[in-house]
This record gives sequence, structure tokens and C-alpha cells, in this order.
Amino acid sequence: MNKTIYFPSFEPPTQSWLKFALLYMDNFNPIIPDRGLGNISQQYRDIINNTDLITPYNPQYLQGERASIKAIEFIERVKNNVNTHSSILNRPNLIRDFTNDINKEFFIYQEKFSMHWQDYCRENNFSENHDGGILVSEELGFIYMSFLAEEIAFDEEMSIITDNNKFDNFLNYKRSIPRATIARHSFAQGIMSLVVPKNISEISVSSLIDFRNNNRELIRSFNLELDNSLNNIQEAVTQKQFIERFNNIYSDLSREIIAQGIGFATIPLGTYLLIKNPLASTPEYIRDIMGGIGLLLTGRIAISGRWKEIVNQRNCKRYITNLERLR
Repeated sequence: MNKTIYFPSFEPPTQSWLKFALLYMDNFNPIIPDRGLGNISQQYRDIINNTDLITPYNPQYLQGERASIKAIEFIERVKNNVNTHSSILNRPNLIRDFTNDINKEFFIYQEKFSMHWQDYCRENNFSENHDGGILVSEELGFIYMSFLAEEIAFDEEMSIITDNNKFDNFLNYKRSIPRATIARHSFAQGIMSLVVPKNISEISVSSLIDFRNNNRELIRSFNLELDNSLNNIQEAVTQKQFIERFNNIYSDLSREIIAQGIGFATIPLGTYLLIKNPLASTPEYIRDIMGGIGLLLTGRIAISGRWKEIVNQRNCKRYITNLERLR
């Protein structure tokens, strides 16, 4: 799975999204200036320091400059036709909400924008100055941060993700997050909900940190199999089918061996046991298996490729089994 920029805030407002992320995400990058690292929670700091899940991203000046220009252009369009844009953020009058001082509770660090954005917000009464940044409404903060996330994602060749679904219509309008990305995260969380025997809200973050670190390679296998399933347009698998598909992971290898003209009766016992060995995933094991079968070069390549797939599937199955035991 590609690395991902997370926005609009430093850390998710609720623990549920973060706990699911510990179980299946490879990595995500919240936009946190160096100065902002002192304002994250201890729990978030523990995850940053003790896992590879979170890598804070310090925005660059030119990213903030481009985001500022694009955000200003968008707000100007809104100002010129408030009624047309009201449905995008589910507000009858966005400009009125932007100027209402009661709504100005979203803080944007000055490292995230240029002076163009700060001056524009001040001139239109959209912001209040605050030490090291500005306070704006949640809607305006989300709008700006979406542009900044897009600029960072473009520079770093990342995808974008948010756990804030209040502004889905706005993100769909901008085509910020591909539907496939949204579907992937929803699908993965659905699998976790089916497999984990305990409500995730009842599992501590410290327990999930330990679980993640003990299963890191298996999580990578899970993500590879998740992508394989979702990228195959021929298979419309449900979460339940995804879980069940690993019950007979050796059947394809058996068919491949037979297709190469080799009967199982001709395979040495030691090699057969290696094939069935749940630990036989290293290159040395694979070479022993290939040598024991005695295939020609073309057959060896075919079997070796299929064996690597099976190793990954088996690791995915092991991870699902471990999830079923998570307490």
C-alpha cells in the first residue's frame, strides 16, 4: 500500500479510526510542522515512537504557497455564487459561517500557509490571529487543508486520506480521494470488524501497538492480498469471502505441479513435507523444494512464482488467525 497523507488535523479526533489503522495500515503521514510536535497527545507520541504506522510530515513553503493560491481562488468562486456552492459543504451560506467569530475554532499553523492566505483571511474577516497561526471555522480549515494535502500528495507521490466524513461531498466535488481508496479502507475495516472477536473500543492502544509490532510482516502480506482481491475486477469478493478464501491455499500449487507433468507420487517425501511446512517461506526452502521436484528451468520459474504467492497467502491466513485471538 502506498504511503498516505492524512488531514485535516494532527491526529484523529476519535480512537476508533486510529485503532483500525494500527491493525492494517502500512503507514500514514499527518501534516505536522516541527513546532506542532509538542502539541500531540502522549498516546499519539507513543505510536509514533514505538511503531512504523505514523510518520509526521513537515510541510514545505512552496506547498503552502500553492495551497494558499488555490484556496483563495476557490473561496472567491464561492463568494461570487454562494447559493451554487451551498450544497458542497452542506451550509446555506458558507461566507456567513466563515465570518462568524463563534465558528473560529480550527487552528492552522503558519508553517502551513503563505502570507497571501493570512492576508486574504484577515481582509475578509475569516480568521483571528493566534500565536503562530490563525483560527478559522472548521469548514474553512478543512477546505484549506484539503488543498495543502493535495499539494503534498502531488510532490511526494502519495495518496490522501481523512477520517472526517462530514465533508465527503466537498471531496467528491474536488475528486480529492479516489473511490477505490475509500472502498479499500472501508473493506479493510469491515474485515477487521468481522474477525476481531472483541469490540475494538474495548482494546487498549498499548495492546494494539504490541500486536502490530509482533505481526508486522503478516500485516504486509494482508495488504498485498487485499490489493490482489480488490484489483481483480473478475472477483467481487465480500469481506467474508476474503477471510474464507485462504482455507485451501495449496490447491493452486498442486494444480501447477500437475500441469508441469509431475505426479505427487514422484516427489520425495522430504520435499513433500517442505511444501506442507508452515515455516517454508525462505529462499533456501524454496530452492530445496524446486530441487526436490527436479523441474526444468521454465517449470521451476512457474512453481517458484506460485510458491511465493502461496507464502504470502499463508502469511495472510496466519494474520487473520492472530486477529481472531486478539483480546
